[in-house]
Amino acid sequence: MSDQSLVQRVPLLASCSQPNEQIYNTKRCFVHVNYLSIAIAVVELSILIYQLANGSWGNSEHATVFTIAALLFLLVIGLLFVAIFYRIGNLLIPHIVMQILLVLCFLGLTFATLYALFHGATFQLLVVITNPQIAADSMTLLPAPMISTNVVSGFLTGLLVIFAVAYLLIAVLNTWCMYVVIDSYQLLKVQKSQTRAPSVEEYCAPKTIQLSLYPNQVIQATDF
Repeated sequence: MSDQSLVQRVPLLASCSQPNEQIYNTKRCFVHVNYLSIAIAVVELSILIYQLANGSWGNSEHATVFTIAALLFLLVIGLLFVAIFYRIGNLLIPHIVMQILLVLCFLGLTFATLYALFHGATFQLLVVITNPQIAADSMTLLPAPMISTNVVSGFLTGLLVIFAVAYLLIAVLNTWCMYVVIDSYQLLKVQKSQTRAPSVEEYCAPKTIQLSLYPNQVIQATDF
């Protein structure tokens, strides 16, 4: 062995050198997903306040169910604000679940409207006349309808088409909002994992030691 120093090098581990980056969207329509999530929560809160201020459902038979649903909706919106401002991604999960249920509900309304459009509804009218003479004497003349049945049928068909398109558009819009909140959830989770990176780097930091095995020889080893 020569008197020169012998240097032993150990390659860095891939997990310690650079953490794996997760793929996520930080912007939707050139706006940050966190800001869009806050805007979505503000719109939902405005709709909820309008429904509560209207108060038409308060006197219905299902007032208790509507009250519980409104309180849950308000709780979910509050959790979204807390999740964004305090960077707690797990608090966005209830809002994502709520949006999935909303999308399923509007899709169900869309299919129900299309079913009514293509299959329609039939009505059966049964008229019983016991004595034709008495019925003829007591019959009163009714004015003929000014609007034909074809016009009424066309109007109702167009109304069903409008409702079906509106329900479908609302379902698509809620799906887009759901993906915005999911992107915000992924972003918050990645930011939380990045805050733990310094401790990992400290654990993976190289340590150099020198061992004097022989009087004229120095072995330098790097421990990873």
